[in-house]
Amino acid sequence: MLLAPTYPEVDSEREVVLEEIAMYEDEPQDRVHDILAEAVFGQHPLGRRVLGEAEVISSVPVPDIEAYRSARYTGETIVVGAAGNVDHARIAELSQRLVQPPSSAANGQPAVAEADERARLCFYEKDTEQYHICFGAPGITREDERRYALAVLDSIFGGSSSSRLFREVREKRGLAYAVGSYNEQYTDSGLIASYVGTREDNVEEACSIIGAEMARLRSEPVSTEELSRGKENVKGRLVLSSESTAARMSRISRATLFGLPIDSLDEMLAKVDAVSVDDLTALAEQLYGPERLSAACVGRDENRFREALGPVSETLVAA
Repeated sequence: MLLAPTYPEVDSEREVVLEEIAMYEDEPQDRVHDILAEAVFGQHPLGRRVLGEAEVISSVPVPDIEAYRSARYTGETIVVGAAGNVDHARIAELSQRLVQPPSSAANGQPAVAEADERARLCFYEKDTEQYHICFGAPGITREDERRYALAVLDSIFGGSSSSRLFREVREKRGLAYAVGSYNEQYTDSGLIASYVGTREDNVEEACSIIGAEMARLRSEPVSTEELSRGKENVKGRLVLSSESTAARMSRISRATLFGLPIDSLDEMLAKVDAVSVDDLTALAEQLYGPERLSAACVGRDENRFREALGPVSETLVAA
């Protein structure tokens, strides 16, 4: 049962979060991803970091926290998910008894905000040994069936140890230890992104390679070998995640919460197998256009970073 938090509990948890924020500020390889979200989404709520800002967390009154909990953590908005050796009837009975909607449930739906998807550059000055760099753009929503094609494209581009970015930046040239790409899907938008952490004297070359590989994604069809390897990587991750009871529970709960179909493992694998070279080319042309890209960096010298952006996007140079 969800009980109202007490004052000592709130104060204690607030201190824990503030300590996490303080430690987080000293982790530029993590911080840069939130800076990228700000660059890609601007003032839209997706541009705000999940951890929050210390001054805001310190100032929120306890009654406001309770009002938020009361408005959103209600029976009508809660999904109960279960996986493993469970008794469905027993779970259903407990859910009905303990998580029933109140007779006058408050509206917990968040306000809809209009997306601001202009390309931006966000630089966070910090005296670090390495420059931590991200490029990104709006992606696709979580209900978009092209998410399987995007998973394969991301694996080929930078999401695996056999990817183009990993081979070109790390294996062939030794410019960085950490380099790669990732993508996220949300209710009404998404994110495609790449990351590299490298020394200042390697910034220009690393950015040049990332820009060249993005251009190649748009202009050249991936090879049959890359397509096969990318599919196998994605399918392998799907199979491995299905072996975890907690992961299964989370997947079916998220699907139910957002009104998505609950595909079986075989159905998901079949959708990955159905991805074609043309699917990847069309997706790359749409998502990785240089005019769409935003950039984020944590490093010592903003001008040093700006000088390296030409091969990625001329729009960013003037941003």
